[in-house]
Amino acid sequence: MIRGIISEIAKKMSEVSATNSALSVRKNDLWGYKRADDNIFALASTLFILQQNCRHLDEEKKVIFEKIESQIQAEFAKYQNKDGRLTYNFYKTKPSGHFPNGRFMRRFDHFRLPDDIDDTALIYLTANYTKEQTIELKKHLLAFTDQYRGSKNGKIYSTWLGKNMPKEQDVCALLNLMYLFFKHQVELDSTDHNTLEFIGNAVKQIAKNPFQIARHYGNPALIIYHYARFMADFSFPALDKRKAELIGISYEIMAKEKSALFRILLETALLKFGEKRNKIEINLNPEKQFYSFIGAPFAPFKNPASRLIAKNQWSQIFWKSEIHELALRLEYLCLFND
Repeated sequence: MIRGIISEIAKKMSEVSATNSALSVRKNDLWGYKRADDNIFALASTLFILQQNCRHLDEEKKVIFEKIESQIQAEFAKYQNKDGRLTYNFYKTKPSGHFPNGRFMRRFDHFRLPDDIDDTALIYLTANYTKEQTIELKKHLLAFTDQYRGSKNGKIYSTWLGKNMPKEQDVCALLNLMYLFFKHQVELDSTDHNTLEFIGNAVKQIAKNPFQIARHYGNPALIIYHYARFMADFSFPALDKRKAELIGISYEIMAKEKSALFRILLETALLKFGEKRNKIEINLNPEKQFYSFIGAPFAPFKNPASRLIAKNQWSQIFWKSEIHELALRLEYLCLFND
């Protein structure tokens, strides 16, 4: 099945390249809203998963993987900061391609997204940026920090890298950024320690307030998966001491979760945490319930009413990508067979 999945990802990428279409959609079924969406998040996320698991591929599959890798990496420059700075955007930047194929938001600069730490970290992780380049990025990111409420004078990284965008923290994006820093063994400063402490403290909110700690992921299974992905490869006391709690939350959520793909994420997380699991059946059909990413247009506003509206699914936009979903299935199979 692993061979079939990697081949299917390659096939879908070739089809999109030939037709100049998109590998993602953004949607809200309650509105009857669905648009093809050309973003880098799906591509970079898919490549990160494939790179982490390419050691499980035989020589034939590695040839397919390497072609996918080259195709995705060739896209990154289209999403780099419009002024040539060190960061990346969710959408194409030169010219801006925000909310492609839309009828309203793409027409107004008000809806143009600033660069963000999530896409930037994923691209740095998958494009073979060096330790020196990562250190330079880190210096740049220090200009986009927010006061950490758990510390009197401390700062914490903010999701968005824009002057006019409200400060916010998303634990999944922060875990991806920390993964980058730990991969290159970058020396940690007070901002990093505050960020890791924030990530550790956020564990208690995963089940009850997932949107509060990760409004761009917003699902407990997605959040736990990001914790497990980091903690399987790196150690830090503020997170290590939360492992048992994260495992317990995973089992609690598993008992209620109806989405097969969100369940796969929980199974993957439990395997990464070192739990013994029975193998589950993998279905490759697209799943309507699953999403990779959330947009909440009302969330940046400080008005309490807007924040309340932002938590409701009718006000949110959901992003899906078949190649990303295939990669998540492949990851589970590779990990279970390891």
